[in-house]
Amino acid sequence: MVWMPDWLKKQWVEGLRPVFWMSLGALAFGTVVLANQPREKLSFTGGLAKQAADLQYPDYPKELKDRIHGSFALSKSNILKIDPNLSQEWGLASIGFFDAFSQIAPSAKPQGGTCPKEVIVAVIDTGVDYTHPALRDSLWINKGESGPWTPPKELADKGYAWNCRDKSCNGIDDDRNGYVDDVVGWDFVHDLPFPYDTHGHGTHIAGIVGGSAGMGTSGACPSVSLMALKYYDNGGAGFNNLSNTVRAIEYAIANGAQIINYSGGGADPAATERAAVAEAQRKGVLFVAAAGNDGRNNDRRPYYPASYPIDNLIGVASVNKFERLLPSSNFGKSVHVAAPGLMILSTLPGGKYGTMSGTSQATAFVTGAAALVASQLSLSGAFGAAAFDYRKVKNWILEGAKPMKLNASKQLLAAGLLSLPGSLQAQRSYVAKEVAKPASEVASAVRLAPTKTR
Repeated sequence: MVWMPDWLKKQWVEGLRPVFWMSLGALAFGTVVLANQPREKLSFTGGLAKQAADLQYPDYPKELKDRIHGSFALSKSNILKIDPNLSQEWGLASIGFFDAFSQIAPSAKPQGGTCPKEVIVAVIDTGVDYTHPALRDSLWINKGESGPWTPPKELADKGYAWNCRDKSCNGIDDDRNGYVDDVVGWDFVHDLPFPYDTHGHGTHIAGIVGGSAGMGTSGACPSVSLMALKYYDNGGAGFNNLSNTVRAIEYAIANGAQIINYSGGGADPAATERAAVAEAQRKGVLFVAAAGNDGRNNDRRPYYPASYPIDNLIGVASVNKFERLLPSSNFGKSVHVAAPGLMILSTLPGGKYGTMSGTSQATAFVTGAAALVASQLSLSGAFGAAAFDYRKVKNWILEGAKPMKLNASKQLLAAGLLSLPGSLQAQRSYVAKEVAKPASEVASAVRLAPTKTR
């Protein structure tokens, strides 16, 4: 375990689960302020918006509001940004990001590219800064809570008045999923539809998964749909974090996420959490989880949820730029794959960028890679736009992993180091075999993405 001063240990470790210890999966960070974005004050009306304003949460930026209202269409020019410093980002280079994009879209190298919005990744963390320029175009939009809305006449006759003319701010659970105005996700700490990040960890993770290219960095699956689910807050009560985690997992499943990123965990199992992960498995959702930052063998002392024996889980360790396991990273045959986790540059609240280290960051790389690999079936149209199978995506990630030093006997990891080119090659090999089969066999082998349930 890497040494940490007491003040830092208190900030990152204490109070995240009732009774037992839990970590967010990132050891420390050094903020590098490269940009600062002014924030608009929350202007929505209604009780939920007032609570959010009392917490000093910002309003949705104009660009995000335009997407919510359906008046802004994403285009290649909106997302692709020429950034000469991007190719110097060691984490992206390590996973073969630039080589991968040369396979997918040769003209995009080295600027990167985009992932289709059909792939939805739930980021269960400390929230996301939805005002950040690199993230506001990546946020998932709940179609059931967005679009034009006119107050019913019977309510207007009773004296009710709304300044809002959109489902996103009308104070009504339009899609009847149990959450009011949850247009980009949910804050389970305060039970609000504004999952704003006051901590920093969740915004950093979201940027690694799916931030748009800029300021020398990019998400592994640029501009994929990010469902922001906030289960932890600096000022939140520690005993609520486990229940918030379970609620967030259930929300992700019910609202169409194909992949869940969970960059946290703890030494003790929880029956409710395990049941939620198992339900995700039954609904076809891939669950990517941090292996932990204790420098220990998870085969001997498990770390949850990454260590639950459920086959939709991918447990992730962290390595440095020399592709060696970080001293702080957990390991073991029960840990599936490793990814970059030292001084990773990504987004921070307030339009900022900075570095963090740990298995949290490594987990986000694997999540982004899984989303990118999954998106290629949608782009190719080989099995239909909605094709998604967590088993296949997991297999492609593991089969495509490159060998790791000192892991010849597979004592450190079950597979190896994350490799986007390797995973895409594994996918192409699979697709080539499937295409050669009769159509009836192909159809029976493909399971469609989970649909939204209520």
